[in-house]
Amino acid sequence: MTRLKERALIIFEDEVRDLEILKKLSARMVVQMLPPHRYDGIMTVDESLRFEGRELLTGEKFRFEIPLNSIVEMQLGFDELYVGKDSKGKKYQLNPIRIRFKQNDDVKTMYAFMEYNGLFRSNSGEECFKLLSKLVKA
Repeated sequence: MTRLKERALIIFEDEVRDLEILKKLSARMVVQMLPPHRYDGIMTVDESLRFEGRELLTGEKFRFEIPLNSIVEMQLGFDELYVGKDSKGKKYQLNPIRIRFKQNDDVKTMYAFMEYNGLFRSNSGEECFKLLSKLVKA
């Protein structure tokens, strides 16, 4: 049973750390008023968290899946790495969902903006965060 299905813009911690990738991505975001992200697609949550979409730099299809029991932490908001400021130093008004999950022997971090609407600078991150928090604890 699908409990959540939303458009999502995502970026992973490794990509935020890579300044070359971040510069290329930021150059594409200026016109659209979007926060820096690398993937655009649909996130679905049932027994696992699945994302299907495309990678922005190559246009290639991108898919991944995270079992809910591999999620070790979730928070709403930016952090010291992904600070949430645009090139002019203005803070983004919206917060991503930060999801830390185990993958093999590593812990990875993903930032997701759910149902982002650049024109109105709105998203459904808070509602999705509450739902995901309930599912991960269950």
